[in-house]
Amino acid sequence: MTVPEKGHGVMSSILMTNLRRYSRTAIARRRQTSFIASVPPPLPRPIARLSALLFLGVVALTRGVGSLAAAVPIPNEYTLREWHETDGLPSDELTAVQQDAQGFLWIASGSALVRFDGAVFEPSEIPPGGIPRGLARIRDTTDGKSDELAIPGTLSTTHATGYFILHEDHFRFEPESELNAHPVQTIFAGHDGSLWFGCEDGTVLRQRASEKQLFESPANLVSKKAPAFATDKEGQLWILRGNRLERLQGEQFVEVVLARPEPELRIASSATGGIWLFTRAALWRWSGKAFEEVRKLPDRQGAHFIQTALEDSHGYLWVGTRSQGLFRIIGRDILHVPTSSEYVVALCEDSEGNLWVACNGGGLSRLRPRAHRLLDRSSGLKDNFSYTVAEDAMGAVWLANRDGGMVRIANGVIDPVSTRTGWREFSAMSVYPSPDGHIWMTSGIGEFRTDATNPETATRIPALSALRNIRSTFVARNGDYWLAVDPDRVVRWRANQLTTFGPPEGFDGHEVRAFAEDSAGRIWLGAADGRLFRSNGDRFEKVSFPNSDTCGSLQVIRFESDGTILLGTTRRGVVIFPAGDLSRPRMLDSSHGLPGNNITQILQDDFDRTWFASRTGVFWIHSSYLRDFASGRTEDVHAVLLGRDDDLPDLTCLGLFQPAAWKAHDGTLWFATRRGMLHADPALVTPSTEAPPPVAVTAVVCDGHARSFDTAVKFPSVVRKIQLRLSALNLSAAQSVQVRYRLDNFDPDWLILDHTRTITYPRLPPGRYTLSTMGSNGNGSWSSQPALLTMVVTPPWWQALWFRVAVVLGSIALVGAVVRHWSHRRLRLRLERSESAHSIERERTRIARNIHDDLGASLTRISLLTQSARQDDSAHSTTLDKIHDVTRSITRSMDEIVWAVNPEQDNPESLVYYVGNFAQALLGAAGIRCRLESPDALPSTPLNSNVRYHLFLGCKEALNNIVKHAHATEVTIRISIGHDALKITIADNGRGFDPQQPPAVNPLRPHAGNGLRNLEKRLAEIRGTCTIGPGPGGGTIVTLVAPWPAVARE
Repeated sequence: MTVPEKGHGVMSSILMTNLRRYSRTAIARRRQTSFIASVPPPLPRPIARLSALLFLGVVALTRGVGSLAAAVPIPNEYTLREWHETDGLPSDELTAVQQDAQGFLWIASGSALVRFDGAVFEPSEIPPGGIPRGLARIRDTTDGKSDELAIPGTLSTTHATGYFILHEDHFRFEPESELNAHPVQTIFAGHDGSLWFGCEDGTVLRQRASEKQLFESPANLVSKKAPAFATDKEGQLWILRGNRLERLQGEQFVEVVLARPEPELRIASSATGGIWLFTRAALWRWSGKAFEEVRKLPDRQGAHFIQTALEDSHGYLWVGTRSQGLFRIIGRDILHVPTSSEYVVALCEDSEGNLWVACNGGGLSRLRPRAHRLLDRSSGLKDNFSYTVAEDAMGAVWLANRDGGMVRIANGVIDPVSTRTGWREFSAMSVYPSPDGHIWMTSGIGEFRTDATNPETATRIPALSALRNIRSTFVARNGDYWLAVDPDRVVRWRANQLTTFGPPEGFDGHEVRAFAEDSAGRIWLGAADGRLFRSNGDRFEKVSFPNSDTCGSLQVIRFESDGTILLGTTRRGVVIFPAGDLSRPRMLDSSHGLPGNNITQILQDDFDRTWFASRTGVFWIHSSYLRDFASGRTEDVHAVLLGRDDDLPDLTCLGLFQPAAWKAHDGTLWFATRRGMLHADPALVTPSTEAPPPVAVTAVVCDGHARSFDTAVKFPSVVRKIQLRLSALNLSAAQSVQVRYRLDNFDPDWLILDHTRTITYPRLPPGRYTLSTMGSNGNGSWSSQPALLTMVVTPPWWQALWFRVAVVLGSIALVGAVVRHWSHRRLRLRLERSESAHSIERERTRIARNIHDDLGASLTRISLLTQSARQDDSAHSTTLDKIHDVTRSITRSMDEIVWAVNPEQDNPESLVYYVGNFAQALLGAAGIRCRLESPDALPSTPLNSNVRYHLFLGCKEALNNIVKHAHATEVTIRISIGHDALKITIADNGRGFDPQQPPAVNPLRPHAGNGLRNLEKRLAEIRGTCTIGPGPGGGTIVTLVAPWPAVARE
């Protein structure tokens, strides 16, 4: 059937008008505190609006083109979002979808099961013998309180039949001994809390509390399909076994005989009336006494083709077929709803009102109300690109369409005014309404004016005809018409008089991009050269602010009600002047969370959100973030960029002419983009819940292996990498969710979790750590919840208490033995005479110095502290602490010596481990954060002890210099092994230094400042190199390179 063009216009007009009215009414009702008894309170959920939109679409269609005899496509009044195998699904061939009691979505394929929080799919194994297509939500019979997910199946080890119930992230098998000879295929939860199990041969088992009742398969049953269950509004249970329909009366099933035999049937539950019944040719509904026909079903949409059916929370029936896709039945009309595949196998309505569609071959689809519509050539525009947009006093929206001239949109109807009425064809550039009801329009052939009440004619203004290349226009509250004229002029049209402003009038900027009017009626100008001007009578004065030379062009000026001024720039994002204080601007750009720095327009909606048009696209930020950023309470904002989740392509807002965005009287927003005119309804963007989402740990991975966990988990000291996967539940708008985390005793500040929802910690030092998180739905409020996880990294055996005590005692004994040995050697050397007198003397001096400086001094301090501990009982603990510090120093010295000479440590892994432990201990004590990056798999090629020792000493020297001089807060150590070299890079974020400037000489320490030269000499001894230079973003980078593997084997 062909629909006339006019019919489309009528349909669109009615649909858009009712949509706008419905959205506002629903919002107003949500704010009421009382309800009308005869009218149920509207549910503030997306599916409610989707239902109303679809219903209004039907009304519009039936009024415009008459009643429909078959399925017709509905207008795109919803957003379709798809997920496929590439997004994390186990397969595009899905079999079931269900929501659990916590709100997570579970999706099953033929061999796998995943949990979905709106952003990330978390795999979960299907137990052997489970039947994933039978996924159901039931009441846990062990406690009778909690709702759980269940899968029918057979236990593979004992072949017992029953079902697997998901409890605390793992499946527990519940056998049903009464059905051992009848494998369970389907599970159904009744209204009274009972569980129903259906077997392939028609056998049915009811379990209610501790009671069980078996219903054998009817003797005359022909079909051997698993039973299907349904309940009606009164809780009455119905069962379909093959083509035999029965309902439960008392303790037995009674067959319901249809008026004529049907070879195939389907049933669906209803919470608003009788159950739904599908035959091959029609849809029926139980009236309480009999089945009444609702409507005929089109070809290939009858019972034989139906795979699933669902009545949503508002009584509308959704039907999924195996070849014709998804349909929604509203009254007697059936509407086709596009999804990712025409083979629909399962449906689920979640608690947020979204409709989820599982497809065989098409993955997962989500339907929710469309908040954003893109008007382009397919909508009736002559050109996708409109330069400017504005609304007149009558509520009509005007577009300056590039190749389509002036376009007027009223009541949802797109009217190409200039081409329809025979105006001279031109490329419209700017449009702006006037308080007196006129509409100003500019083009390459002059300036025109029309009337909102009579838009059929346009009047050319001869006095303005000489103006060309007008980029921006503005109408003040008093009716003054302002125009930005190239190259460097601004003109004002007042009372049929044209006034020009240039350098003599105080304006010497270049190419005005933005106009604005403050509360005092002063006109502000933003120029392409980054300068800001403000009117003062019939003159302009320059308004200076810090760092204005770095902003690029000023493209938009906005005044907030609290006095705050926002500037949209091309280079620095948004410049914010808190309370209008021009002396201390705050620059909000991509380093603080914006998707891009080129801002072309700024609008404020009615829900405390600020919307931005940019070269990167259209995005919004909750205004509380902007207020916190302006006041300095935060350094980051959370921006939500419109895109794939909103069923929109990548958008670009050029802002070549102004106004490029507009807020209409009904609260909707209009944005001019390269892909079309975007119409956004912020009322439909309102989160389904203002409450912040709960954050949970879903997986703990240690060195690539998953670990079981509860509220605490313990790791061995040798762990190299710990990964934590988090979940923040939001099925409607996951892109608006933001998660902060902090690992106590490791992370100094809160960090932002990226889109992968995974935290990685390489080589955590021994200790006890607590993970804390906060979640937000993008509205500025954050959840406060207890710590999620406690992690304990056990120390290695050499850091255990018993080992430390043994080291202390051993050190004392060793020092005594060394001193005794040295004393005997000194006496013996005095008696000996040698030809090499000078060599012996140098050796004796070196030994004496080493013993005196290292071991002798440490031993003396140990002795004194021990005597003090025995004499002063009140200071016993303090003295022991001092003993502990000294003995630790001795232990470290001895540890380095043992490590250097031990041939078992001649390998790269030992070097990496030793450097890492040393760095963590040294930098941790100094309050400096350390990150160590090394290959997961290190080669087993031997590493020469001399090379190993010099590399360690080089690292030690560099790290000590950082602690003493760099004033750094973070150090990154990267170790890499190539085919011919072993490379260690140590980078800090400290104050850096100039390698060309010689170090200052301290007269008290004439040999100080030789550390860098010592590093170069040390590496030269192993034929390596050492380079020291500034980092790209500040700080210093020290690079140690040793030949590999040639020198390593020497």
